[in-house]
Amino acid sequence: MLDRHESHQSAEFEAFCKENNIITISLPPHSSHLTQPLDIGCFGALKKAYGREIEHFVRAHINHITKVEFFLAFKAAHFAAMTENNNKGGFRGAGLVPFDPEAVISKLDIKLRTPTPTGPPSAVADPWFSQTPQNPIEAVSQSEYIKNRIARHQGSSPIPILTAVDQLAKGTQALAHSVALMTAEIRTLQKANEALSKRRRAKKNVYVLEDHLL
Repeated sequence: MLDRHESHQSAEFEAFCKENNIITISLPPHSSHLTQPLDIGCFGALKKAYGREIEHFVRAHINHITKVEFFLAFKAAHFAAMTENNNKGGFRGAGLVPFDPEAVISKLDIKLRTPTPTGPPSAVADPWFSQTPQNPIEAVSQSEYIKNRIARHQGSSPIPILTAVDQLAKGTQALAHSVALMTAEIRTLQKANEALSKRRRAKKNVYVLEDHLL
């Protein structure tokens, strides 16, 4: 099974497969996070577990990760993530065991796009369709959408407006959470860097004292 990367396919490889009656299957581009069991069940959990182990070092003011810290963290993360349940969950999430194509199809985010016009650019921007905003610009577009719907509202059902408000609130909440996490991370890194700077100054003072004594 291939992931359509050019480094995995060549004329020699295809000739070898043909001569040996090997049937290759290529996954759609950028779909391994939905179709490959290890990506679904293990690698994500491994990344999170490794991140937690590194956080332990950072909280201990160890900001420079050497090979020793890396192997200690990776070993603990490997045993935490590479479990039987995660392995089975990967095959189940990819719709392989039990066989369930809908497990992947239902997660696809297919959006129809208007073809790019070949004529001169239009002065009117693409219309905004109500959805959960993912960044500040989309949040403004969603807000303008709600204002326009309210202005045009004349006895029709308020459900579309209420739905749009919920989407705006959900997007705003997600952005606020991201800002809070980034702020906390910056504070943690600042403290770690301060501790590292103090440690370097202390080492420098020791070297100066040794030279003076010698």
